[in-house]
Amino acid sequence: MRKALRPSRMWQVAGGGSQKSEVRWQESGVRGQESGIRGQESGGKWQVASAYLSFFAKAPADKPFSVLRPLTSVLCPLSSVLRSLTAVLCLLTSGLTGCAPQQQKITAPQDKPLAAFQTNLLQTAFDVATAIPIVPHIKDRSKTQASVVTGCFQLDQPQRALGYIEKIGDWHRGAGYADYAFYCARQGLTNDVQHYLTLAEEISAFADQDWRRDRIKVRIAQTHLLLGQTERSEKLSSNLEKSESGKVEQVGATLCADDNFDAQAATLDTLMATGNFDLTKNALDAYAQLYNRFYDDVARRATAEERIKASWIKIPYNIRIELLSALAGFSLDHQAITNALQLVNEAKALMDSVTWPVEYHIPIIARLAELRFRCGETDAARGELQTARGLFTEKQSDISNIDKTETLLPIAEALQSLTDSSAALDVYKQAVEAAVENPNSRPRAEDISAICLSMAKYSAEPDAALGSRIREIKGALGEPW
Repeated sequence: MRKALRPSRMWQVAGGGSQKSEVRWQESGVRGQESGIRGQESGGKWQVASAYLSFFAKAPADKPFSVLRPLTSVLCPLSSVLRSLTAVLCLLTSGLTGCAPQQQKITAPQDKPLAAFQTNLLQTAFDVATAIPIVPHIKDRSKTQASVVTGCFQLDQPQRALGYIEKIGDWHRGAGYADYAFYCARQGLTNDVQHYLTLAEEISAFADQDWRRDRIKVRIAQTHLLLGQTERSEKLSSNLEKSESGKVEQVGATLCADDNFDAQAATLDTLMATGNFDLTKNALDAYAQLYNRFYDDVARRATAEERIKASWIKIPYNIRIELLSALAGFSLDHQAITNALQLVNEAKALMDSVTWPVEYHIPIIARLAELRFRCGETDAARGELQTARGLFTEKQSDISNIDKTETLLPIAEALQSLTDSSAALDVYKQAVEAAVENPNSRPRAEDISAICLSMAKYSAEPDAALGSRIREIKGALGEPW
């Protein structure tokens, strides 16, 4: 029996940025000395970066970007009135001049309809994250806010995501603008893409660590690749930190032409030949995308799977299981149930061959059970989730209170996927109570935000008692953080 390595906590980020405008600072003699932004374009150049640091310090401590907000409270109502008057005049004269109302062409991605409880959960998740004080917790605050932004994109809520991005107070805002541009490019709505890429790139210059700068640059490069701007993408993705290198190839794999498979595979093999952990992991993720891209090509799909399994010798078991789970998910997307089930069983065999810390073991059991359900083995999936719940009950004293909610959420999500909403709500309630075991409000806020986001993503509607409990905990957040 092998001893599992404790995997590093890995998370995705999104956030950071400024307004679509050239910044003009004006100070008035009015009490409060408020500064504002008047948006102007000048030769296609955005002069945001030079003002960013100078005026950041002028913002109130709890609103670091408040000085960057435009005078929308004055300008937007006026422009709205003018548009309304124009529409009325057009309607009144349409019979005489042929002026008829026309449907405005959509140039930006719109939020898809969500149930009211889902939007409420998203808002609560972001509000709770934003309650975390900037000083000294800006990293945790921004990371938690960014997780909600990522969830919004997953739920096809790009405008809600954009609104949240603009309230993030560090480099995550730049990553968020890059994510928004990437989302737009994937939807084929490219009018505003370059604008948000520009904002993201400007903010990346202020990232306090190279990997943070490069994380933003990678998303920008991925977006340029979607747009067919290969040279620009290659320039941005050169000389990256190893943790970010190879991630552009993951998008490249999704776009790989039939006659470019061998060249793409050779690039990934070169990355893995370095023996570097980050480069190897990123290349393996790209091979998974090639597996999906060429799924209907049996030979190439088999090649991608073989390369993955031949190259993960030095990769921890949890990442191997994640890769097998990704391949199983792709197989299910292609209605290849038998192949998917085989991959799920391989992943379970890997899991069973290792002794895991319980806070890692339970989420793996739950995620594989969710995949097994999708493969049609409902009873077996329910049995595995029952095992996971029993394991938590038995071993919860071995789990740190800051890890309990994160351990429980995959069980709740899997139960909700199995349409066992009652059992899922029971586990969500258990997670909420686990969140308040810690006496400090910062980890409580992080956990409550994660719970609300999970429920929104999995369409789990809280009952009156759970909703009330969440509001109670939210209202009680405060010192000590």
